[in-house]
Amino acid sequence: MAKANLDFELNLWKEYNLIVGVDEAGRGALAGPIVVAAVILPIFFHSSLIQDSKILKPLQRNKAYGVIRKNALEYSVVIKSPREVENKNPLQATKEAMVEATLKLKNKPSLCLVDGKEEITISGIPTQSIIGGDRKSINIAAASVIAKVTRDTIMKNLHKKYPRYDWENNKGYPNPTHLQAIFKYGICSLHRKTYEPIKSLVSGKVDRKTLCQKYNCKG
Repeated sequence: MAKANLDFELNLWKEYNLIVGVDEAGRGALAGPIVVAAVILPIFFHSSLIQDSKILKPLQRNKAYGVIRKNALEYSVVIKSPREVENKNPLQATKEAMVEATLKLKNKPSLCLVDGKEEITISGIPTQSIIGGDRKSINIAAASVIAKVTRDTIMKNLHKKYPRYDWENNKGYPNPTHLQAIFKYGICSLHRKTYEPIKSLVSGKVDRKTLCQKYNCKG
């Protein structure tokens, strides 16, 4: 994927001096938390290192993470546990974390830019949802990097406790290795029971062999 210009704020900065970008990591994972970050970069700030976290390689993300931490006026992180994700549903847990991350900032943003189509409401702060915002807004891209690096670090640490799931490499997402481990060993307390195929597995309505075949995994 090609790098983006991330110039969405250029005109907005003329009117809003504190723009915060908000993004999440881990919403589609089968295990681990959802992590939301909120980042306020200085007016007209630019760095070619900062891009949507999904197009950056791990080393590039780590470099961008350092640039953001060094230059951001402020940033915050909110973590939602697997149980919170289950109880509130992924979308609600994410939106709640986005509000919390914004309100956690010491300085009140003059505008909040949110990645995605879902809208959030924050008292006293105008918000704007941007589809594909992490490839348009540098503040959102920065938030995506902070959220991604933070969550990846969490999953790598959890890998040490649960090595059979290979979270060091898949970060809890449903790749073949992770799915195969789930079907072979079952789940742990950090898996999300409302997500498929875990939901079908724990319900007992579908046997492991059938699920393995469906997801092209070895039983």
